[in-house]
Amino acid sequence: MNHAFLETDIHWTSGGTGPLLVLVHGLPFQKALWNDVRPLLERTFTVVAPDLPGFGESGLPPRPPSMAGYADLLEALVLHLDRGPAILAGHSMGGYALLELAARRPGYLSGLAMVCSRATADSPDQAANRRAMSLRLRNEPPGFVAEAMLPRMVRRDGSDQGTLSRIRSAMEPLRAEGIAWCQDAIASRVDFSARLHEIEVPALVLAGAKDQVVPLEESGIMAANFRQGRLAVIEGSGHCPMLDNPRETASALVAWARGANLV
Repeated sequence: MNHAFLETDIHWTSGGTGPLLVLVHGLPFQKALWNDVRPLLERTFTVVAPDLPGFGESGLPPRPPSMAGYADLLEALVLHLDRGPAILAGHSMGGYALLELAARRPGYLSGLAMVCSRATADSPDQAANRRAMSLRLRNEPPGFVAEAMLPRMVRRDGSDQGTLSRIRSAMEPLRAEGIAWCQDAIASRVDFSARLHEIEVPALVLAGAKDQVVPLEESGIMAANFRQGRLAVIEGSGHCPMLDNPRETASALVAWARGANLV
């Protein structure tokens, strides 16, 4: 399905029955990131997986780069779906957008799942590297982004060729404009680590035990700082547990939602 939100076209997939669950992909992925886990979740939820602006089949971002721009988009999507407050799960960068939405429009969420994501902002060096990549994308095809990021997406001890191929495929199509916009938005995001206690809805921090991007210790601290936080660890998974271990990932989301009376 697609619809015009905030001056751009947004494409998404939907299926299943039950409470609304919106799955938000991270960088440099698109909605296919969730393909392995989505059918399992559709047994319990109505699952919607959008392409964020500049990714997959969606239009280009119409506004200057910011996490607030993504939050506006997700707010509009929840309103369009007209199912009341939704459970939202965000992978990596997708989680940054959900924190922004939870802070600005708390009534739009019934639950929040941070999947291999974090609440802290970039260090100055990290932000500078993102902006440098954004500038490079003005003159080069985006293939170098996958080459740079793929080694950190797999688990610490490496992934089998099948999982590696699925992770790489979930990045396609790589679109320079969307990635550049996103890198600039991430680089300028605010630090939410001291504000997690303000989020009143149940929150799940879903971590990969072998994630090279977000250390397990950091995920545990984030879960403890939410008002209603819970940590779930997917053993044997790296930064993409929905591809490494889709059944365990789906089970963790469903168990949390049931325990929090969201289902």
